[in-house]
Amino acid sequence: MTVLGEGKLKELREYFSLLRGNLLIIIVTWAFIEFARGTTGTYYPKYVVGLGAPEIVPGLLQALYTAIYAIVAIIGGYVADRYGRKNIIATFTFFVALSYLLYAAAPTWQWLIVAESTLALTSIYIPALQAMIADSIPPEKRGKGYSLTYLITYLAAAPSALVAGILITQHGLIQGVKIAFLIASTCAIIAAILRSFFLKETLQTKNKKTTEGLKEFLKDTLTSYKHAIKSMKKSLVWLIIAYIIFTFSYAACSQYWIFYTTDEIGITNQQWAILYFTSIFTYPLALFPAGFIVDKIGRKKSWALSHTLFATATIIYLLTPMFTTITITLPTSTIILQKYHILVMNFALFALSLGILGVAISALQADLIPRELRGRTMAAISLMSSFLAMVPGNIYGGYTYQYLNKITPFITLLILNLISLAIIILKVKEPKIKEK
Repeated sequence: MTVLGEGKLKELREYFSLLRGNLLIIIVTWAFIEFARGTTGTYYPKYVVGLGAPEIVPGLLQALYTAIYAIVAIIGGYVADRYGRKNIIATFTFFVALSYLLYAAAPTWQWLIVAESTLALTSIYIPALQAMIADSIPPEKRGKGYSLTYLITYLAAAPSALVAGILITQHGLIQGVKIAFLIASTCAIIAAILRSFFLKETLQTKNKKTTEGLKEFLKDTLTSYKHAIKSMKKSLVWLIIAYIIFTFSYAACSQYWIFYTTDEIGITNQQWAILYFTSIFTYPLALFPAGFIVDKIGRKKSWALSHTLFATATIIYLLTPMFTTITITLPTSTIILQKYHILVMNFALFALSLGILGVAISALQADLIPRELRGRTMAAISLMSSFLAMVPGNIYGGYTYQYLNKITPFITLLILNLISLAIIILKVKEPKIKEK
């Protein structure tokens, strides 16, 4: 074996040596949860409508979940820092399993309001899980640790879309999704048991304060957010504006891809499972080349590239209903592409662009935000994106899809994506000296 080969092998062993202790348990259990999410999410919007809801309702339910979780996450962060990580993670994972049973048992769509609210409330443990991941990875290896976590977790969950497709083929849409939620509940129970027995607490000094402590925390949090916002650099402000504009348009379409793809373009429910699988399988694979691209050509150019690729994919998607097949003539043969084949490649392009976008934005945020303000600023950005982009975007998407035109959310996606691209090119500047 060559010296180069030995070096690569050593680097690979070091990379996978992170798979032990808390991080290994988190990755395994997170894969169960993501598998549950994928199995239920593949056809969930159609499940909502199948239970008698108008088409606007999937967007409204998503807005409800986002709004509740955005508030709950703040309290979850407080609990994680005051009382520790393990207990809240293990306990509320059991409640996640319960919330999935509510979805499965829903006799009408109104019951899903209770289910969505319950799932959002049980997600209070997510800040604790995020904190435990950070606690469990050595600081000098966090880049590798996070990439390994996301890669294994999402790749393990990718087949969930195919499982969902098999379920609705064999049992029909409504019964198939109900079975999917039962499977999801089982996955969550397994995850909860593993987390209860094998996770180790990483916060050794717990400060159990009273309710007054929570009030002080919320007051301090609000003050910290105000300070973080006032301290933002001009480029960061434009970054947030561009991100919120794009997130609004993406949220508008989030619950309606399946409807437009099957009802308007003519893809079958079974083919939709393949498209969904393509998307969630490609995304984690895109994160690795995305890291190299961002470091090679810079954050701003990478971000602009991601929006360009996304705009291209959106245009192809919007044009797809206009043709039946595309014929490609080669010197020795002819290739005939059906709509379905084009969409498979297009959904892979969507996932690739989102992978680059996520890495580029994260890197540029870190470059622009001082270390001492990073946690509060990113929390403030997350809160703003929830209430200024995701919630109104979900509502806008549902309203326009039902009451204006089926294509309106997707036209909006293209237009606002191009506006975001213009802001990135004209207003966002990479700092000459990056924050540490």
